[in-house]
Amino acid sequence: MKIVFIQPKTFHTWEALNIGYLASYLKRHGYNDIRFYSGFFDSNEEIINACKDADIVGFSCTSPQMKHALVLARAIKNKKNYIVFGGVHPSALPEDCLETGAVDAVVAGEGEDSFLEIVKGNREKIVSGPYIENLDELPFPDRAVIKQERNIKQAYDDNGIRIASIFSSRGCPFRCAFCASNSVWSRKTRYRSAENILEEFEKVVKDLRVDFVKFSDDTFTVNKRLVSDFCELKLKRDIKTPWGCNVRADNISEGLLRLMHKAGCSQMWVGAESGSAPVLKDMQKGITIESIKRIFKVSKDIGFYRRVYMLLGMPNESLEDIKKSEQLVDEIEPDAVGFTILAPYPGSLFYDRDVHKNVDWSYVDEYENRITSTKYLSNDELHFQQERLVNKYKNKAVFRQRKENKCQLSGSLI
Repeated sequence: MKIVFIQPKTFHTWEALNIGYLASYLKRHGYNDIRFYSGFFDSNEEIINACKDADIVGFSCTSPQMKHALVLARAIKNKKNYIVFGGVHPSALPEDCLETGAVDAVVAGEGEDSFLEIVKGNREKIVSGPYIENLDELPFPDRAVIKQERNIKQAYDDNGIRIASIFSSRGCPFRCAFCASNSVWSRKTRYRSAENILEEFEKVVKDLRVDFVKFSDDTFTVNKRLVSDFCELKLKRDIKTPWGCNVRADNISEGLLRLMHKAGCSQMWVGAESGSAPVLKDMQKGITIESIKRIFKVSKDIGFYRRVYMLLGMPNESLEDIKKSEQLVDEIEPDAVGFTILAPYPGSLFYDRDVHKNVDWSYVDEYENRITSTKYLSNDELHFQQERLVNKYKNKAVFRQRKENKCQLSGSLI
């Protein structure tokens, strides 16, 4: 059986670790003829030709990738193959995907067991299985299948260092209104053991010769005991490779930050989002302005490279709220800052089927979209403020502008 996985065109070079996990899981169960193509690196012609004799074609899709995915699916579809969509957008709107007529089945939620069932012959239209509780039982993602060297080379070209990513957990317990990841992973968080994480860390560093490891979890520091155990184990084994992760402002102590830094965590990325308390409340972020200030002060003293995420465009946001966010950035003095605009993706609390049913999501990026406005600010005014802030912090700002199917960025990619 020939299985082809496709990552449709995207704004940047995602590493497709989810597909890497699917590939290694299928190989464990005896399915070894697996290919992978990326819309970022491979042409439509290459992808379509590769699928002519495929038995199953699997697409992993976010909302911005759906348009390209459907173009490819319609071109690939023949009497022999079976086309499966999975990922955040299909998990959030499975019926809509099926209504396109280009999709035979949707995997809603976690993919390993559900996709395996499809490969074995399950022909239900929507397949959704129980979540895997013991993540240590999963084989590491097959980074050769997903051709990760291409992503690493792109990162090297952009930043001068070789970067790869690891997931230490699945699921996020927090309820940020703008986030859609729970469509796939749910709000129940499952963790790998420190030993299992470090084993993959060592393997990635050795096999791919990376200079820096990114933890791609929504929040790496939810399970503080796990973080502590990982750091202690990394120190004990004297593994020097630096790493970085997402950290919440309100759930980490100075002691744990110091241990992380000692264990090679050189960068931390914090979703502050806003300097306005009412806006943070609307986001259901669950953090305070004071907790943001505290973590940035402590982490600066320790020696972290600190990136902050700031979000514009909440429904009740005013110009005064944006100025408060600007004041917060001035005070916390991050090393890098990203100013994004709210994207009401399916799966988030801001998706409204009546309003967004016919949106072309391929034109909606969190850095650049033309559909978001607030009670007080038009979309043009939001973009004006974004551009103003990017220019003000031009030596620190991370900003994405489209250029064909790729992107241009200033500041750090990490």
